Amino acid sequence: MADDEMRGRLLDGRLLARFVPLLRPYRRLALLGFALLPLISLTRAGQPLLLGLAIDRSIVPGDLAALPPLALLLLLLVVLEGALVFGQNYGVQLVGQRVMADLRRVSFARLQRLPPRWFDWQPSGRVVTRLTSDIEQVGELFGSGIVSACGDLMTLGMILAVMLRLHGPLTLLTFALVPLLVLALLLIRRPMRQLMRRLRAQTASLGAFVAERVNGMAEVQIFGQQQRSAAEFEALQQPYLTTALAWVRWETLFYASVHLFGSLTLAAIVYFGGGQVVQEQLSFGLLVAFIEYARRFFQPLTELASKFSVLQTSNAALERIFALLDEPLEPVGGTMPPAGAGVLGFEALSFSYQPQTPVLRQFDLQLAAGECVALVGDTGSGKSTLAQLLLGFYAPDEGRILLNGGDIAAMDKTALRRQIGYVAQEPFLFCGSVRQNLDPAGAASAERLAQVLAEAGAEALVTRLGGLDAPAIGPRGRNLSSGERQLLALARALLPQPQVLVLDEATSHLDGDSEALIYRALARVARRRTTLMIVHHLRLAAQVADRIVVLHQGRLVEQGSHAELLALPGRYARLWHLQQLQQQAQETRSAGRVTGEETL
Repeated sequence: MADDEMRGRLLDGRLLARFVPLLRPYRRLALLGFALLPLISLTRAGQPLLLGLAIDRSIVPGDLAALPPLALLLLLLVVLEGALVFGQNYGVQLVGQRVMADLRRVSFARLQRLPPRWFDWQPSGRVVTRLTSDIEQVGELFGSGIVSACGDLMTLGMILAVMLRLHGPLTLLTFALVPLLVLALLLIRRPMRQLMRRLRAQTASLGAFVAERVNGMAEVQIFGQQQRSAAEFEALQQPYLTTALAWVRWETLFYASVHLFGSLTLAAIVYFGGGQVVQEQLSFGLLVAFIEYARRFFQPLTELASKFSVLQTSNAALERIFALLDEPLEPVGGTMPPAGAGVLGFEALSFSYQPQTPVLRQFDLQLAAGECVALVGDTGSGKSTLAQLLLGFYAPDEGRILLNGGDIAAMDKTALRRQIGYVAQEPFLFCGSVRQNLDPAGAASAERLAQVLAEAGAEALVTRLGGLDAPAIGPRGRNLSSGERQLLALARALLPQPQVLVLDEATSHLDGDSEALIYRALARVARRRTTLMIVHHLRLAAQVADRIVVLHQGRLVEQGSHAELLALPGRYARLWHLQQLQQQAQETRSAGRVTGEETL
């Protein structure tokens, strides 16, 4: 949450300087909105004056003939004010909506260019908040914030000028309490700003928690974590509620202060001005006009109080959005991957996610063109980290990775990833059709798609789903089995015809039937290109891999064929025998269940 509690003033000039260029494409409409403000202020300042004239020249003396022209003029001013306010509000809101659309577009484009490692440490709910509610708050900054506040200030200035012109002593009486009001508002402003920052940060944390639990709801229910999750939710919600209630108290005090001082001022005007009316030193119409002016003076002050809240929230949102836009992008450009058959090399590779906690230590490995190498080892031995480094998601601390003799650190990352087909342990499928998932750019022909589906063994699946263009895939592909998702992910990885194929524990979560289906598909594709398989089930390595490499604590400790490694009293042999025992025990339990069912 601390990262979300940005620092800054009520309306930070540095942030405002970055915000103003967003208005440049719509400057004519924005300037028109500002240009209408003096006209609106004039129509508002003229109405109480006409009301006072109507009372003094028509109502009090009983001259009804003078009333219709004044009433008509007052009506025209009211209609003109309404038309001007409509045009001005529509224009500035239009600018605000377009600025929001631009900011969302820029932020989302920026988000897609951030390095993948950035997302490893960012809760998805917090990122969503940046592109939704934060941008909504910024959209209000121009229309409901800056422009409207300028309009209120112009109205205040216009009313002050008219009041001074009409009656100086009553004007001074009207503004006698204003310094005390300003002092009170300044004292209230600081805690409100701190509360708003805290509230926005807590909102982001709460959203991130909910998004995480929704994504992992199956695990929550499977492992009976509902009570624990509810307790964690309450631990986040309670501070949010406390902060929100504190904000409500201060905001209520803010508005109450404006209304209190406004009421005291009206009472003073009635007392002092009423006395002058009785003594015939002030006309009754002028007193009514002054009361109306005083009311209209404190109305913009109340509006400014609401603008204060808008500016508070918008400033906090601007800080967070610009912090996102200031995140360093993934480097672009570089050399193109050299042509070749997919010769891959890891040379003296060392890497750690956190200082003093190495994941890989002086790792060396060479893959010949077309060779299939399986990486095996305990959890945390660095197998998947190698895939992340090969894809350029992270940079090694020491050493280098070579593709066809070229160092991938100097290569364009987009071009590099086109040469590496990657299938994750839990592949992500987007909601839509098979074609949209395999070929989102729509560049591949139907023949090419049919070819990769056949190579991956997914033709029957696509037929069952209704064809390439049927919208048969649900969110994250959860309406498909794990094996079906893996088949489509394998086809997606093969479509660009990569030089190297990386399979990151692609069979670790599959059942027996799905595992056999994937085994056959992997055996087909691994024979045709350089393949790096990160495997948990050693049977796949034994059946498909040309060479097996064993990692332990980030170091290469054994390598060779399945037969060669079994002949050694090493880690691979122990892992193999352990998995064989586990498989035999599972088969025994399954046979026992079948026998029991037959007996019943």
